[in-house]
Amino acid sequence: MGVFTFVCRSSGGEWSAKQLSGDLEASAATPYELQRRLVQAAAAADSSGGVQSSFSLVTPSSAVFQHLNVAIGAPNSPIFQISRLFDAIRQ
Repeated sequence: MGVFTFVCRSSGGEWSAKQLSGDLEASAATPYELQRRLVQAAAAADSSGGVQSSFSLVTPSSAVFQHLNVAIGAPNSPIFQISRLFDAIRQ
């Protein structure tokens, strides 16, 4: 499972992002396009399975973006945990 956390900033009409612990970076004209590019960068670095992303504005010109790559069959993955919960409910 890969967890990618980025600090995002807007300056001069352009959004940019740098990975908190790593070398991934991206920039774009809009927050939406920046998120698309960050998802692509994270997927290229770790394509282990399903994904979940969140983009949270901290101020009008800064945000935190987090992207999770989760192996579908991994015991700690949310999908696996939900599957186990449904199995328990059915019994």
